[in-house]
Amino acid sequence: MNKLIFALLAVGVLAGGFLVLNSNIYQEEQPTQSGEPENTDAMFVIEEETVTLEDGEAAVSSPPSAPPSQKSATQEQHSAPQIASTQGNPDEPPLKLKGIGVNFEDFKFTKENLQFNRLFVGYGFVIPAGQSASGQAKANPQPTFIVPLGTPVRSLVDGVVAAIPTLWSGDYSVQVTADGKMQRWAYEMEHIMNPTVAVGDRVTAGQIVGEVSTFYNGAPPGYGAVEIGILKGGQVPEHLCPFAYFDDSVREEMFEKMETLFQSWEDYIGDQTLYTDTQIPGCLTLEPIEG
Repeated sequence: MNKLIFALLAVGVLAGGFLVLNSNIYQEEQPTQSGEPENTDAMFVIEEETVTLEDGEAAVSSPPSAPPSQKSATQEQHSAPQIASTQGNPDEPPLKLKGIGVNFEDFKFTKENLQFNRLFVGYGFVIPAGQSASGQAKANPQPTFIVPLGTPVRSLVDGVVAAIPTLWSGDYSVQVTADGKMQRWAYEMEHIMNPTVAVGDRVTAGQIVGEVSTFYNGAPPGYGAVEIGILKGGQVPEHLCPFAYFDDSVREEMFEKMETLFQSWEDYIGDQTLYTDTQIPGCLTLEPIEG
């Protein structure tokens, strides 16, 4: 009898120990009181990293195509300004001319002696060595108009006045740019007296910015001169022929008026050799001219 009781007690002790051991193991495998595993944050980080890696390596494996990853979208946003910046040609002026700086009716024909026998001296006209300021033959970088004193000078383009420097001749140059800052491209109305605009003023094409200067020693009494230009800045500044950059809305009209002016002047002066027919009226060359 005693042996039977002892055997039963031994079996009970062993069974109890087994239950306790199983209970501890089970508790270690159960979630915390919050119902989530204790390493939840670490698992989310791993999952996020896994998604990023899968998106980045999609080209290596060959799963079905998926929407672009956040990284791809960011790269497209960064490259967009670069693409936009190449849409315009950096070697072309950003603003187009809507006039020549004076009205065509401002040209007054005269039989008085003119330095080059012209009221309109075109871009690229070669100034002989004996008559140039440098003493060397030079291509004219800025078309020059001989008109009566007091003639209004007008803005070539819509833009903002960036500078009004005083020139060696004691008169002024009104320089207009797209945003009012001196930059690669500037539009010049040079040899102006009595400026009517100030730096920072927004101007429209045709707006009066001053009047013609007395500086030109080749002008007859009562006449002055104004020069216009498109200046391309750089280590060596260059000018371009402005008549090659008329706005589409006025190009044909401007060409027709220039050709009429040239022919009328040749008829008036009796010399049909003064103006050469060129692809673009007023441009004896389309190459940039230094200076």
